[in-house]
Amino acid sequence: MLTTLSASPFVIDSIWQRTRTSAFVQISALTTLTILSAQIIVPLPFTPIPFTMQTFAILFGAAALGPTKSFIAQFAYLSLAALGFPILAGGKGGFQAIFGATAGYLIAFLVASVVVGKLATKITTKRFQGVLFGYLIGTLIIYVLGATWLAIYTEKGISYAITSGVLPFVIGDIIKAALAASLLPISWRLVNK
Repeated sequence: MLTTLSASPFVIDSIWQRTRTSAFVQISALTTLTILSAQIIVPLPFTPIPFTMQTFAILFGAAALGPTKSFIAQFAYLSLAALGFPILAGGKGGFQAIFGATAGYLIAFLVASVVVGKLATKITTKRFQGVLFGYLIGTLIIYVLGATWLAIYTEKGISYAITSGVLPFVIGDIIKAALAASLLPISWRLVNK
């Protein structure tokens, strides 16, 4: 059942009545979106980290659904991957894939989901600047945790991790941030009509 619940800072709660069933559907939808976005990849020959649309799905979902539902969605995603489902970037799955070179980024998805979701409760997602700020903070968390693990895992140091695991993704992440920062305010305007 659709209803308007304008007291919620999350756009999804503002168009969909809050029930256990709706929460389950929202979490499942975000998990599915993350799985699908992981399959949109651009392999980069100079780094073990592929360019994907995952960060867009994860951070957009966190701002739209909030910290709890987005965390559960990402936990479900990582759990399914750990169980061997080939849902990570490039169709990978299993414990080896989870704890490989990208482990820091994957764990960062959980942390970023909570932080961006919490920021959405404090900073409006109805304005471009609010969404952009949350997205950039989430991206920074993903970069820091991802690059730190990459440096440890490869034993090549932080300089390698930054040049291979951060710098190649900055332009793409800026574009994804601008896209997310545009879409959420548009969604709010549609809801409030």
